[in-house]
Amino acid sequence: MIRKKRYLIAGSAMTLCAWGVASFAMPAIAEESLPPESASPDDVSALVADAANSAGATAAGSSGDSGEVVVPTDAAEGVAVDMADGMDFTVALPVGVSTEDGVMAADGSTVYAGEKGEPDVTVTPLGSGVRVSTVVWDESQATSFDYPLPEGVDAEVLPDGSVELARAVKGEGAAAQIAGVVGHVEPAWAVDAEGNDLPTTYEVVDGVLTQDVDITDAAFPVVVDPTWKFTSAIQIRARWNRAETATIAGGGWAAGSMTAVCGWAGSAVAGPVGAAAFSAGCLTTAGPAIYTASVAQNSKPKRCLEGYLTYVPGVSLIIPWYGTYACK
Repeated sequence: MIRKKRYLIAGSAMTLCAWGVASFAMPAIAEESLPPESASPDDVSALVADAANSAGATAAGSSGDSGEVVVPTDAAEGVAVDMADGMDFTVALPVGVSTEDGVMAADGSTVYAGEKGEPDVTVTPLGSGVRVSTVVWDESQATSFDYPLPEGVDAEVLPDGSVELARAVKGEGAAAQIAGVVGHVEPAWAVDAEGNDLPTTYEVVDGVLTQDVDITDAAFPVVVDPTWKFTSAIQIRARWNRAETATIAGGGWAAGSMTAVCGWAGSAVAGPVGAAAFSAGCLTTAGPAIYTASVAQNSKPKRCLEGYLTYVPGVSLIIPWYGTYACK
């Protein structure tokens, strides 16, 4: 039976301390040009920690939604992220990268050593998700990495370079495209051995998130990172098409009509409590929605209305936001 390592997703002074100590070890690795076959799990985890620090990435053990990360010994199983609200996600390690069984480093991350010239991969639990870092030791190794999305989750690359993760909510007669937002992937970063940022981008095609890295003139090793963050907050995203946006902008939909859409969405995502909360949220923000629809209608090229409403459990508070998106 394969043993698995479990981590509570919460801030930990001990983890932060270990992470901080490990980060100081990286310069020695770079100066000594340690070959990959001689690098211990602690060496690799220290390298990744230093690169994350250079990139200004979220520190390991940061606070966030409570939950649990399950890191397997066998990388092929993927990393299980179980949120306190019952949602669970499996984050895949990069497809096509062959690794040995994982070994836990001193800072709590798990290091999968690459087999026969393959990159190394590390998994670091975070406050509400997981960082998956790939260490590319030389120019002969891969610089494009594929991550199949968690089951039932769609992804979209946003203008800031991050990736929104959402689950579509389907129903009869919905007057908008409704999705439940479940988290995001932080903007891609890649850092070389001298602390230089390297060009890197995300692309989503057919349910796979791909990160490409340009290693031109890079100093090796290079650390490549997608960081997956999930949330226990209940958030819906409603998107209206061009015709619906025009109708809303022209005042053709009363506040009650938009309230009905949000109520239906809230019910689909969070039952009766969600229906009541999101209906109230839409009712009080119909004015901004109509104004934003007008902005979308007057844009060149024309855009469409979208709205995000976030419900904070236990507080009965709706946080609304309306904007526009590129549509056909």
